[in-house]
Amino acid sequence: MTDKFINLLKNYGHDELQSLSSIYSDDVQYEDPINKGKDLIHLKLILEDLLKVFRKVRFKSIHSSHNDEFAFVSWKMYYEFRYKAYEIDGVSRLRFNGSGQITEHKDYWDASFPLYGTFPIIGSIMKLIKKFVRVKEPSLKLDN
Repeated sequence: MTDKFINLLKNYGHDELQSLSSIYSDDVQYEDPINKGKDLIHLKLILEDLLKVFRKVRFKSIHSSHNDEFAFVSWKMYYEFRYKAYEIDGVSRLRFNGSGQITEHKDYWDASFPLYGTFPIIGSIMKLIKKFVRVKEPSLKLDN
């Protein structure tokens, strides 16, 4: 079950997206920090859009853990946006039905800097916020 998903990541592209019905159920629920899909058709649109917005999209599976009902797959996504290379670390939580198809797919990743931070005004504001909320380094005081 998990192997099919990892293979989808490994070979991510238009051709691989044509075989989603062998991996996902028709009523799959999908969610990531930006999108929410309610069925297989919607999921396919979301995944195809990724290839339209970004260039040279590829994934590397880092680690997976699973049982009969759930799987967690950590991955790294590499892509280009505006001719600059980026990477995002993420984790997918998958839930399977009795037939081994994915019925729930939730992706966890930080959309702040890898995505929103690439836009000039938003990126500058986010850097200021990050600087403001960052835990300050303690100053070393040595008592003799």
